[in-house]
Amino acid sequence: MNLNLVNDLFNNLKENKFVQNFIKELSNYLENSITNNKKIFNNDSSLIDINLDDLTLYGEKVTAKYRDKMLIEREQILQKYSENTKEKGEMYYIYAVNSNDSNSFNLCICKSGKSHQVISKSKEELPEGATLGSVLRKNDVDFVIDNEGTKCVGAEINKMIKEKIEEQHKYLDSKRVEGHIYEVDEKYSGRIWLYDLNGNASEGIEEVEFPKSLYETAKTGDKFIYQNGEYQKYEF
Repeated sequence: MNLNLVNDLFNNLKENKFVQNFIKELSNYLENSITNNKKIFNNDSSLIDINLDDLTLYGEKVTAKYRDKMLIEREQILQKYSENTKEKGEMYYIYAVNSNDSNSFNLCICKSGKSHQVISKSKEELPEGATLGSVLRKNDVDFVIDNEGTKCVGAEINKMIKEKIEEQHKYLDSKRVEGHIYEVDEKYSGRIWLYDLNGNASEGIEEVEFPKSLYETAKTGDKFIYQNGEYQKYEF
């Protein structure tokens, strides 16, 4: 093909507004996709409020039992780091968005004996960039972000969360016993509480992997049998 003809064709395309707009929109789409994918692959569960009742971390529904364990261990991580870095000043941790004001954060004081003391601060009162999972220090009357502390604490919290999720897997697997019959106690938000009638019937089990088709019609008192690795409606 004649080289001049190719050049003329390319120049005409560049001058075509439709093509220019298409290229611009395509560039924006690719840029946004890359940004969103970074957010997904750099998922950081320390940036999530783990106080929530209906909690999902790393794609896993977390039971109330293991959420409470996470909260206790998070408090221990914060107190330990605070004790080891006293020279940096009084330490605070942003753990939740205020339920009454979405423009404010709840901060806990990371100090032995004060860990249950909570203060609420508007975003305007906090340094730029402060968000869930941020470690703050107080200098006189102002808060500053402790970037090193945020990174260290975040890594420890995420490690702990992954360990607790693995523990939850093992715990629930141990409660799913082939041939055992389970009775429904209550359900909400895709979660269902069961009692093992062939085992320890006094201990309720929060099952987070119950079949959706059975969940939709299940009600208190219904019975299911765990058979061939799954729950099935129990017929007398």
